[in-house]
Amino acid sequence: MKEKLTRNISLKILAVILAVLMWLIITNVNDPVQTKIFNDVPVTIKNEELIKTENQSYDILEGETVDFKVAARRSIIQNLTASDFIVEADFAHLSSVNSVNITITPKRYKDDIEIVDRGDVQHMIISIEKLSSKQIKVNIVEKGEVAEGYYIGNKKASPVIIEVSGPESKVEKIKQVIVEANVEGASSKTIYRLLEPYALDEEGNVIDSSRLTFSQNRIEVEIQLYQIKEIPLKITATGRPADGYVMTGIEYQPKTIEIAAEDSKLKTINVLEVTRDITGATEDIEEFIELRDWLDGGVLLVGEDTTASLNIRIEKLETKEVSIWPNDIELKNKSDSLKVEYITAL
Repeated sequence: MKEKLTRNISLKILAVILAVLMWLIITNVNDPVQTKIFNDVPVTIKNEELIKTENQSYDILEGETVDFKVAARRSIIQNLTASDFIVEADFAHLSSVNSVNITITPKRYKDDIEIVDRGDVQHMIISIEKLSSKQIKVNIVEKGEVAEGYYIGNKKASPVIIEVSGPESKVEKIKQVIVEANVEGASSKTIYRLLEPYALDEEGNVIDSSRLTFSQNRIEVEIQLYQIKEIPLKITATGRPADGYVMTGIEYQPKTIEIAAEDSKLKTINVLEVTRDITGATEDIEEFIELRDWLDGGVLLVGEDTTASLNIRIEKLETKEVSIWPNDIELKNKSDSLKVEYITAL
């Protein structure tokens, strides 16, 4: 038996080596090692309470997200997503310069996945700041278009003022707090929404709210929808021009406008009358009239252009002497009892 096992031992070893090589070749051909890049993966913060207290907070200067490349066999890597990795910065290891290493750990296949490139950002750097807060009004912004024939009316947010707190540098950047209401295709008289507020800076960019605290996380919004009505616009002149002058014409545009209001008020409005006082005028009047100033409260002007162009022509009166001879005058239907005498100027 021993002789059979040791017979041709070199050939048997060679066969085993060839088999292993063949297995490796087949494995690499059918399931080769590949790489995959993950970009802008958010970094989870651990032990945040060590920094964030009642009196202080922090802002991330660098390392809020990271890019990294991994290598693994195709059968593994083709199903990997960013959620398969724990990407975190532990504030328990924060250095004296407020920097902490960012660790990347696979949740599964730990022995089969290699992090081959950690990108340029490998540390999270923070600034520790005093906690600040401000009270600010909530503005409602509509997203989308309401149904044809309707117009956005009164808007109400509850609460209308909320308090925002966070790192001082971040809070100072806040210029407004808004809620965005989707009104696409809406046609009901009242729209109700429960919306999440977010902050904008001076340029209208959204401020990351991960370290901001809102006194109210949900804002109740009520939006009224009014029907649209087209009515004629009538502009007239009042008063008299200066002595020796006369109004010779008035032109304006547009001739019709669209308004919106509650149904009860809309039914009573059939024309918008605007007057322009020309008392004492000695020259043409060309101007734009703000039509909203002539609308009753609660009535809205539809469209972006809220003005009417007005042109009133004022001309100076002229005098001219004309000579008429008595023989050029013809009297008609004169009674026989009347005597006519012409007084001529020499």
